[in-house]
Amino acid sequence: MNKTTKYLNLIFSLLMLITLAGNMFGVTVSAQEVDTIGNMEYEIGYVRVDRVETLESFFDKYNSPLKGTAPKFVEIADKYNLDYTLLPSISCMESTCGKHLIEGSNNPFGWGVYGDQYIAFESYEEAIEVVGEGLYEGYFSKGFDTPAKIAPIYTPPNSQNWYRGVNFFSNQINEIALDS
Repeated sequence: MNKTTKYLNLIFSLLMLITLAGNMFGVTVSAQEVDTIGNMEYEIGYVRVDRVETLESFFDKYNSPLKGTAPKFVEIADKYNLDYTLLPSISCMESTCGKHLIEGSNNPFGWGVYGDQYIAFESYEEAIEVVGEGLYEGYFSKGFDTPAKIAPIYTPPNSQNWYRGVNFFSNQINEIALDS
């Protein structure tokens, strides 16, 4: 591997780390290729993101009943040091953004749903709190800290589809953040 390739790999690795850290704190990092003669350069920019507004816009786009819970999603992401896009993305993958769930369960995450058994919550806010804490304690604290690592445990029968779906919705949220 030549020096240029190593350098570019390092840049991409750093961008990925910065992006992950930024998502947790409402800063979105964007990189774009700039054409130059003989070299590739990257322009890095930082965008301050109103995470609550971004999630409200995202849920509005999907006509989701979760729109009013955007502040709670951000609060729990901060409390448990989670990417603020993770829980909303899981809710969209598991229940079409809260539109299709077991009646009266207030459980848009599919949390504890096994056959005819399920966990019900008093409110969406309680579900967000419990699932955020559960993700932190049951996954993140044990090193399962990305959707790729979470997927085989969260939904073993269909982990690849779940992983792709969660990433799709997370990317949708990030696109809205960049367009704001």
